Amino acid sequence: MFNKNIDNEALTVGSVLLPILEKLGIDTIFGIPGVHTVEIYRGLEKTKIKHITPRHEQSAGFMADGYFRACGKPGVCLVITGPGLTNILTAMAQARADSIPMLVISSVNPYKKSDNSSGLLHELPHQQKLLKKIALSSLTITKSKDLLPAITKSFCKMLEERPGPVHIEIPKDILTLKIHSLKKIKSSQKKKQIILNIKELNKVVDYLSKAKYPILLLGGGAKGCDKYILEIVNKINPIVITTTNARGLLGNHPMCIPASPTLLTVRKELKKADIVLAIGTEFGETDYDMYKDGNFPELKKLFRVDISKNQLSKNVQPDIAIRSKSYNFCKKLSEILLTKKEYNKHSLYTSKRAKKIRLNCLKEVEPKLKKPLDLILRISNNFPNAILVGDSTQPIYAGNLYTNTHKKGKWFNSATGYGTLGYAPPASIGAKLAKPNKPVICIVGDGGLQFSLAELMTASDEKISVIFLIWNNFGYKEIKDFMVSKTVNPVGVNIKPPDLKQQAASFNLSYYGLINRYNLVKTLEKAIKEKKPSLLEIRENEY
Repeated sequence: MFNKNIDNEALTVGSVLLPILEKLGIDTIFGIPGVHTVEIYRGLEKTKIKHITPRHEQSAGFMADGYFRACGKPGVCLVITGPGLTNILTAMAQARADSIPMLVISSVNPYKKSDNSSGLLHELPHQQKLLKKIALSSLTITKSKDLLPAITKSFCKMLEERPGPVHIEIPKDILTLKIHSLKKIKSSQKKKQIILNIKELNKVVDYLSKAKYPILLLGGGAKGCDKYILEIVNKINPIVITTTNARGLLGNHPMCIPASPTLLTVRKELKKADIVLAIGTEFGETDYDMYKDGNFPELKKLFRVDISKNQLSKNVQPDIAIRSKSYNFCKKLSEILLTKKEYNKHSLYTSKRAKKIRLNCLKEVEPKLKKPLDLILRISNNFPNAILVGDSTQPIYAGNLYTNTHKKGKWFNSATGYGTLGYAPPASIGAKLAKPNKPVICIVGDGGLQFSLAELMTASDEKISVIFLIWNNFGYKEIKDFMVSKTVNPVGVNIKPPDLKQQAASFNLSYYGLINRYNLVKTLEKAIKEKKPSLLEIRENEY
């Protein structure tokens, strides 16, 4: 076994990599071995790291994504040169869009040929240049002594400021280089300190103290601030609007509106607000203008808090931009408010008013999404501890408009930002690995399922008890509806789904069908109790 100081052994760059990652807290990796990465796998037996083999490298990235969202630990992927790396690019782009830390380690052909086009196996011209367009950073190991600095720099980069995917590539000839000693492994690097501007913070306090219609607008960057946000809400009595990536942040708090700013009901409140305090949100189209009508209101007084300097001025220009970690800002604001014993509460918002807003949001959901929304609400209300992992499919679109998730981290999906299909099956596997004692329900359409259908075998092979709930509308219905609305003859959207019962049998999964609104809860209870991967089919026209 390796000690804090790894020395006095005939180690190679490749064989020492996984033991180093284990010392940095990594306990699970996702990857598909190849002839170029065999040397890395030599070190696996020296660790307790669990290796999960997906059926496609894209799914490795999605698994790492779901793993982080469920437990907060970065996901690590190991892929081969060339096709392995290009296969995972889509998952990295999704992670970049949603600020998900992910470390992708790949091999690469030797850099001895200047033209890099010698017909080598898995050869990809300018591999690193391609990665630098998507990853926050891409580093190449050219000497054995580069390994530790590259790993520590990559960890720091993917976790600091606005997180995201990072990449390390190791030429296959460097993987076999001997390492005779390594310096002490550091579990963390000193991060950049961003000092909160107290003068700007006091301006926020001043406006909040006088506001009649204060609103907190929370994005994914506000995760982890629950305690302090709750103290702020209890002190100043605003309504709180949570975007998709912030759902569950305040649980069932009576002042929380778990609804999209796309909805007219929410927009009316935002227009009326005399102060909007937006924390960790990018004001992206899929949260704020899903229907692309361009009618998001101009806000009277917007205070925007974000860790990223560039993000502070994107999409919507604030009156005051405050660069800070959301946690530090919320903690300090809470402390200031709590020291004011006679805080003059002007807010006219009440829990009764918030309840009415929630009801109006529900009524506003368009008719075609009523049945999909009923599905989501039945699941979230009856299984408050379940993690719901969603794909780009109608029930998830409905849930993103309104989902009363009871706890943070229990609702996430790919139907925002980058908007990939086939995300949910592998991401739900990653989530279940991160939280093995929590029920994990994958919600995916029959079209999206076929992007990553093979990952049902991964769940079966690894005995990962995810419940795959398939919303079967026999094609790409959302796209079909859009084509019709634009008077375009629907083409390529009436795809035929596989026989899901036979698919479940071939993957050795339990099959439950056909599910409707009357037997949904009992069927899910049975599937959860069985503790094995299962497939539930819901046909839209029979729900």
